[in-house]
Amino acid sequence: MSAGVARAVAAMLGATSALLWLMCMYIVARSGFSTDPAADPQGYALMFGTVVGVIAGLLFAVALPAAFPVARRRQVSRICLLLFLGATVALYLALALS
Repeated sequence: MSAGVARAVAAMLGATSALLWLMCMYIVARSGFSTDPAADPQGYALMFGTVVGVIAGLLFAVALPAAFPVARRRQVSRICLLLFLGATVALYLALALS
């Protein structure tokens, strides 16, 4: 597999997992902060959104930096990891304190 193809696959995998992570974050936030009991009656959106969101977020933080040139990977990796950790911890902390 050539380097260009590997970088394209890493970009598609990283972008797809980033979108899945963001959707899971939205589902968890909507379920956790909703005052309507019919929004998530069994709590499945909160439970599965949390698990799938953490896995997709980690995949985003690991796969997306591989799509960048070698000289930029370390910086992009730090940004992606800090974005993932910051947003996920902030959401779950806000849910725990509400």
